[in-house]
Amino acid sequence: MGLESLFLFTLLGGLAAGAYVVETIYQRKREGARPWLVPLVVVVLFLVGMIAASTHVHNLGRAFGAVASGTINFGAGMTCEVAVSACFFVLALIDCIITAVRKSSPFALRVVAAIMGLLAMLLMGTAYIDVYGNLVWCNAPATVLTFLAGDLAGGLALYALLTSADYAKLRVPFVVINVVFALGLCLEIAVFSACGISPAAQVAGLVIAPVLSSVFAALSNRIGNQKALAILVFALAFVGIAIARFSFYATGALF
Repeated sequence: MGLESLFLFTLLGGLAAGAYVVETIYQRKREGARPWLVPLVVVVLFLVGMIAASTHVHNLGRAFGAVASGTINFGAGMTCEVAVSACFFVLALIDCIITAVRKSSPFALRVVAAIMGLLAMLLMGTAYIDVYGNLVWCNAPATVLTFLAGDLAGGLALYALLTSADYAKLRVPFVVINVVFALGLCLEIAVFSACGISPAAQVAGLVIAPVLSSVFAALSNRIGNQKALAILVFALAFVGIAIARFSFYATGALF
């Protein structure tokens, strides 16, 4: 497993970090019968993403050996991405355990973890902009916007699904985030076209994720079944992001 492992890491890890950041913004105190649900899902998704990412170096022993021998460049974007991601995972895991035991956790801990999650999402995008051999990846505005805004849009949709949040209160920020995400995808479409690569997947991702999901979220006050709406919006966001993200990584085999 090569680029597919990085695809799974940034897709699932970005979704998890986005959901955690959104929950921290909207819920100072966790309430309800399952206050542990969001942190648990975040930890599971991020763990699966990290396990997938570990296969990129074929085995963990090889990774630890590189660190011990000093062959790892600790200033590299991907190294910083791994370090920050590991910090976020540990903090989210601690939060999950505390919440499971006490039904709540210190807000200060959640804020620190959310900051690390936001940095992790940002680094997931910036890690690729110095890969100068790939004209798609190194286009900083397109790459950073699609990664960061896409993760936040997907995270907000996951948060709404897990907490049964009302889209009447979430639709404005959801639409705004998706406008930024759509801008990033439009820039990416332009880069694909300029490089002679078919942008069909990016166009499909644009239509499915930021456009259709935003349309349904904007019409939330006209849809009676809010649970079905949350499922639909999340499905559209996840599928659209996945299609565009996979196509982004697929260009790695072309340059």
